[in-house]
Amino acid sequence: MAAIRSFRFSVSWLWKVAGALLVGLVPLAAIGQTLTGTLTAGSAAGPVPYANLGIPGKTVGTVTDEQGRYQLAYTPANLADTVYVSSLGYRPQRVLLRELVAQPNRTLVPVAVPLADVRVQAPGLYKRRRTLGCTSTSQSIITRLKAENLGAEMGMVVSLKHKPTRLLTAHFNVLYYQPDTLRFRVNLYRLLPDGRPSGEKLLTRNLLMSTADRANPDAPLTVDLTTDQLVVDEDFLLTLEWISGGEVQQVSKSLAFSSALGYGKGDLYFRKTSQDSWEKPSLGAMLAGIQPKVGFYVTVLD
Repeated sequence: MAAIRSFRFSVSWLWKVAGALLVGLVPLAAIGQTLTGTLTAGSAAGPVPYANLGIPGKTVGTVTDEQGRYQLAYTPANLADTVYVSSLGYRPQRVLLRELVAQPNRTLVPVAVPLADVRVQAPGLYKRRRTLGCTSTSQSIITRLKAENLGAEMGMVVSLKHKPTRLLTAHFNVLYYQPDTLRFRVNLYRLLPDGRPSGEKLLTRNLLMSTADRANPDAPLTVDLTTDQLVVDEDFLLTLEWISGGEVQQVSKSLAFSSALGYGKGDLYFRKTSQDSWEKPSLGAMLAGIQPKVGFYVTVLD
């Protein structure tokens, strides 16, 4: 079992060796380029921070910084692909990459964000405070995310015990001991009928936190959800999205999450950059029915 005590979502050593041998054979058309630009909400409104840009289903994506600036790595083969640009509070845009290259500075159009449903509940409806998710604090059973760029995201499905359920706090057992500070966005996604994540977020604001917010390096990252007044009646995906700080190689090597092995509900999903497809880890036939659980959990009233 020691061989499975650390889940690392990265290519195998064999592929790394093969890749090194083929460096000299890469055609010019595959040489990477980087596009830089800025997203704003108009000259008066200023920049759009932490917006997502990417080619859906491909590991070509990034996140804007606090000033709305972005750097998007791509190859000429991607020029015919469509880039999806999205940010809470703004109308999404779809634009061909070749058009974005020609006009990298873009203006997003603000739209009204619908408020969360307000429910008037009878006194005593919520009878119990409980914890939902995985509370593992293990430093030997861990999960690493193979990040290709900003927007890399890890999450786990949280299954409700009773409905409706009021969300109070969210917690993330993050293992990161480097001197730099990583910033994350907390996301809660609705699920599709087949159980996979949808693109619909339950939060109506950017909820940000960083590794500097912990009381000590071994404490979980904790965020208060009570001001969002979230009352849910269906399972959802709770994720942590890397949006700034550090660099890709260091994050892929050093960012980890306490984990556990178990049965039952609580599927784990990850993606390597903004707008990429969601993936599920597989432990192989020898562990049929056993799933990795990442140390993400919420406290609730139900």
